[in-house]
Amino acid sequence: MLDLFEAYYDRVYAFARKSAEPAVAEDATQEAFVRLLQHPRLEELEISISYLLKIVHNILRRRHTRSVRLREILDEQVTPRERRRHEDDPFAFEHPSTETLADVGSLERAFSRLNDDERDALRLIVCEGRSYAHAARSLGVSVTTINNWKHRGLGKLRRHLQAEQIFGHLPETRNVRTG
Repeated sequence: MLDLFEAYYDRVYAFARKSAEPAVAEDATQEAFVRLLQHPRLEELEISISYLLKIVHNILRRRHTRSVRLREILDEQVTPRERRRHEDDPFAFEHPSTETLADVGSLERAFSRLNDDERDALRLIVCEGRSYAHAARSLGVSVTTINNWKHRGLGKLRRHLQAEQIFGHLPETRNVRTG
């Protein structure tokens, strides 16, 4: 497997980079190799570059589909609810709520303020739609721990977004894994 990684990693990353930003391409490339490692009949497979490219293509396609679906849900459900709330209370903009949609920059800044554990749990469960069991296996912890990280991460995201709405742009910090 190490030989495959060394032989094809750069080519698979270059392929993914054509369709995605560097961080997403890196994640998709690494996920392709992890999935390959988890394949039950890995030893029996004849693995070519085209096989790996197809894995990455599928990963990127699923991420895009989830992203589009999330935007549709937000547009259909959250935005109209906010519009109605603001129509009912014209002064609602003076009092930010947790239901107010954050712009992408605010969300990315808030996300960057989480520690690695919380960020990984949210990415796997919320962003990628993985099960708690899959996330726990991926991160090498129990399902209870994943649930705790996700719960704490969502709470911190809400607090960071509320603080930014009230006080304006906050300086970014980078937390590290807690253990």
